Amino acid sequence: MGSNEDIMHDFVRRELKRFYPSVDGWQIRDAPKNAAGAGFIISRRLLGRFQGAHVLVRFDRNVTAEEAKALKDMAVSNPLPGVKASSLILMVPRGAEASGIPDEVKILPMQSFGYDGKVLVWLKRRAQMSEKATVKTP
Repeated sequence: MGSNEDIMHDFVRRELKRFYPSVDGWQIRDAPKNAAGAGFIISRRLLGRFQGAHVLVRFDRNVTAEEAKALKDMAVSNPLPGVKASSLILMVPRGAEASGIPDEVKILPMQSFGYDGKVLVWLKRRAQMSEKATVKTP
């Protein structure tokens, strides 16, 4: 049986598959666990060129430059063969504060999770609850 964090990362993997579909040649794999935390490595070969990205997933309300440094460390410790400089992506819940993140790190907001005030919520579940509340019972 998996933990809540494992389930949350499964949702993040699904979102990444929408942005980087396998029909376009993208391969998504888990990054080796280290001090940086949970993440993914995305890569493909297109027209003889290799492309890739390192993705670090954070569920924190405030994301700082420390996370960007951890992402860079993850990219250095797990280089992609054939890729000179991989893209750096920090995936965070909607509504997370991401100040101080360098420009070379792309912030990708999650579709499944977001902050409602100070509380992390599952956005799909929240939408389902709203739908149920608007349905009138006979």
